[in-house]
Amino acid sequence: MKRVLLFLLFFVSAVTFSETLENVSYNNGKVIGTFREQGQIKPNASVTKVGAEEILMLSFPDSEIGLGVPTYITRNDQYISRIYTVKNNGMVVVYVYLKPSVTYQVASGNGEFEVTLSGGRAATQNSYSQEPQRQSGYYNSNTRQQAQTPSQPQRTPASRGNRKYTIVVDPGHGGHDSGARGNGYNEKDIALQVATRLANNLRRDYNVIMTRDSDFFVPLDTRAKIGNDANADFFISIHLNSSSSSSANGTEVFYFSKKDQGSYAAQVAKFENKVDGSYGDVPFSDFILNDIFYRKNQKTSQAIAESVLDGLINLTGLRRRGVFGANFAVLRGSNSPSILVELGFMNNYSDLSHYLTPEGQERAASTIGDAIRKFFR
Repeated sequence: MKRVLLFLLFFVSAVTFSETLENVSYNNGKVIGTFREQGQIKPNASVTKVGAEEILMLSFPDSEIGLGVPTYITRNDQYISRIYTVKNNGMVVVYVYLKPSVTYQVASGNGEFEVTLSGGRAATQNSYSQEPQRQSGYYNSNTRQQAQTPSQPQRTPASRGNRKYTIVVDPGHGGHDSGARGNGYNEKDIALQVATRLANNLRRDYNVIMTRDSDFFVPLDTRAKIGNDANADFFISIHLNSSSSSSANGTEVFYFSKKDQGSYAAQVAKFENKVDGSYGDVPFSDFILNDIFYRKNQKTSQAIAESVLDGLINLTGLRRRGVFGANFAVLRGSNSPSILVELGFMNNYSDLSHYLTPEGQERAASTIGDAIRKFFR
C-alpha cells in the first residue's frame, strides 16, 4: 500500500509540474526569456509564414506565464516588428515576427533561452526602435503622439482620484484577418483608421492604449489582457459589419453578456469570434465571474453603448439597429466596462462612405470620444 501511495504521489507531481516563464525581453537583435526553474530549457522552434510575414514560434509545453511578463513588445527595428507571448493549449508560445531576410539561432540552458537574430535591413532614422517606451509591452498612443506634435497644448487628463483614466482602443481584426470585405475595402483597414483617430482624440484627456497601431493580428484573448495588464477603466473595439444582403444597413453597438440577446446578436458574435480559433478558450474575467461586478460592468457598458450609438446616429443619419448584449470573446476577458461598435455595413456603400474620408473618420472619432467623456470625467 505504501508503494502504491508513493507511486501516486510521484505520478501526480510529475503530471502537475510545470515551468513558469518569468520574463521576456528584447534588445538589439536578442530575445531573452527567463524561467523560474533553473533547469534545461529546450524550446520547440519553428518558422511559419502568415501572409507576407514570417513568424518564429518558440513553444514550451507544460508551462505557465508568470505575472509581469509583457503580452507583447513592439520594436520596429531591422530584425523584428513585434513579439507576442501567450498561452495556447497548455503551452507557452513566444511569437517573434521577423523582418525579411532575418536569420536566427536559439540557445538555451540553466532556466534561460536566447534567440540571436542577424541579417535584415538597417532601420530608418524614424524607426519606432528609437523610442524606448515601446518596450513597455503594449502601445501607448500618448508617447507617440506627444513626440509627433510637441507644440500641441496639453489639457489636464481626466482622473480617478490620483490616477488618470486609462482607455483601451481596439481596432478590430488585422494582419491575415481582413474582417468583413465590401466595395473594394477591408474592415481591418477602416477600423484601424477610425480607431487611430479616436485614440488621438481621447489622448487629450486620458491615457490611451491601442491594441494594435498598424496592420498586424492580435489574438482575441490578448486584446483584453492588454487592458487588464494596464488596469484599464474602459475598453472599446471598433468594427464594421457585413451581410449577405446588400440592403442591410445601419449602426449598432454591443456590450458583453453571458447570454446572447437573441439569435441576431449570437450571429454577429459568432462571426467576430471565429477569426481566432482559440476564442472559445478566452476565460471569463474575474469581474465577470463575480456576479456583482459583472452586473455593474454590464450596466455601465450598456449606458456607454447607448451614448455612443446616439451620437453616431445623430452624426450620420444611418439606421439605428440598436444596442445588444452578446458573448463576444474580445469583451469576455475584460475586467473593465467594454463595448464593441459596428459602425456600418462594409457591403453597403451608403454606410461605408461615411468612414472612407479623413474628414468622415475624424467626425466619427470625435463623436465617439464625446460620448465616452460623459462617463469618465
